Amino acid sequence: MMPLPQISIRSQAGRIGISTEPGQYDIRTRPAAMQIETTPPAFTADNGSGTLVIDKTLTDNALTGGKPEAFWQRIYSQYQQVARQNLERIVAEGNEAGDLRIKGNVIASQALDEYLEGAPDLQVFGFAAPDNTKISYTPRDLNMEFIPGSKNVDIRPSKPEIEYRRGSVNVYMQQYPNVTVTAPSINIMA
Repeated sequence: MMPLPQISIRSQAGRIGISTEPGQYDIRTRPAAMQIETTPPAFTADNGSGTLVIDKTLTDNALTGGKPEAFWQRIYSQYQQVARQNLERIVAEGNEAGDLRIKGNVIASQALDEYLEGAPDLQVFGFAAPDNTKISYTPRDLNMEFIPGSKNVDIRPSKPEIEYRRGSVNVYMQQYPNVTVTAPSINIMA
């Protein structure tokens, strides 16, 4: 059996080419005209000198005994304590002298103790301390005044200059469509 001949068909699609050139804008602007007027702000501040107080009363009391009133007041205020101690000592010595169980001369022993003890210890001067001198500073109130400034701005804008150049579009056939039909070769001799 003989094969049947076949027809060959080949096609080629068409292609369209497009080339474009874009349009262009030219925009030119001039800077805006601007005028600015300002008034600077004013600020004033006045607070003068404050008050400085130095109290060295405690220092004077510790070094020299202080003013006479304070000196004698310090001494007199201690006599109440000295009198109370003396009363306690007299009562204790009286109890000791009246105690018959104690052997020896109690009064002579008490007199010797009194002689060796001496006068009462009184604090004549004030206490010495690093913070005896008191320093205080009171600042004056700050007097401030602020006058705000002003600003006046005048702007005159300029219009832009716009120019447009048109682009182009070119359409062309880049490849034409094509169909090729090939007939089979037929051998008639066979």
